[in-house]
Amino acid sequence: MYIKAYKPNLFISEFISCYFEVDMAQIAGESKELVWPDGTFGLLFLEKNKEVYRNLDTNTELLNISKTSFFGQKTKPVNYQYLQGNKTSFGIKIKPKGVPLFIDDSLGSTKDCFFEVDIISRKLSILESKIFDSNSIQEKIAIIDDFIFKSLKLKSSESDYILFSKITGHIDQKKGDISLSDLYEEFNLNYKKVERLFNFYLGVTPKTYLRIVRFNNSIQLQSQLKELNLTQLGNELGFYDQSHFIREFKRFSTLTPKDFFRREHTESEETLLSIISNKW
Repeated sequence: MYIKAYKPNLFISEFISCYFEVDMAQIAGESKELVWPDGTFGLLFLEKNKEVYRNLDTNTELLNISKTSFFGQKTKPVNYQYLQGNKTSFGIKIKPKGVPLFIDDSLGSTKDCFFEVDIISRKLSILESKIFDSNSIQEKIAIIDDFIFKSLKLKSSESDYILFSKITGHIDQKKGDISLSDLYEEFNLNYKKVERLFNFYLGVTPKTYLRIVRFNNSIQLQSQLKELNLTQLGNELGFYDQSHFIREFKRFSTLTPKDFFRREHTESEETLLSIISNKW
């Protein structure tokens, strides 16, 4: 298996979903993977790379990711293609609460896109240099953890960041099964305030994030309750119209639930699915 995931410690897990390594030497020829929206952002540390490609959605051409890049929220599935090489790349999947610790500016234009870090953030370029100077995966993880601790000291007094973190935390706790009106009422906020927070810190609307979380919950539920048929699974997720459940699932996976769960996933896709399944 050429993608290996590492869990963060309990405190850091509020901000980071996982760290991972991509070992190009383990790839036989080339490998094309399907990656689904999972509510996270990404950082992939690369130096003069010619072995990693990604598209903006499954209907567009693959683009070479030649340098360290930041990846915005995915609202549709994408393909990654890895070519055999001799490098091992390091990356992190960042939770909504964690991304403001890495990016200070608005994320309103980052949805379904990726950007080289030297274009968008000087502090990420400094972080990149530290990662490249390190040797082991343990050193890299320690560098990221230290970066989070230092950034959190500066960010933890910002009222909008604290409020945004509470709202996304509540959505995750509910596993996406909450209406927007109930969400606004829970925090005594109007929709304009919440929309503004999500546009700045997340780059997608509250409704889109709710739908992504609920899609992720469907993967988790199916992995835990394999005896459920698709109608029962849809009901558990709060869908009382089977066609609505199928449309929503296909929006984020390109496949119907039936085809998705019967599909023979690659080992690396299984790794990504297990990360989604272990969100809660």
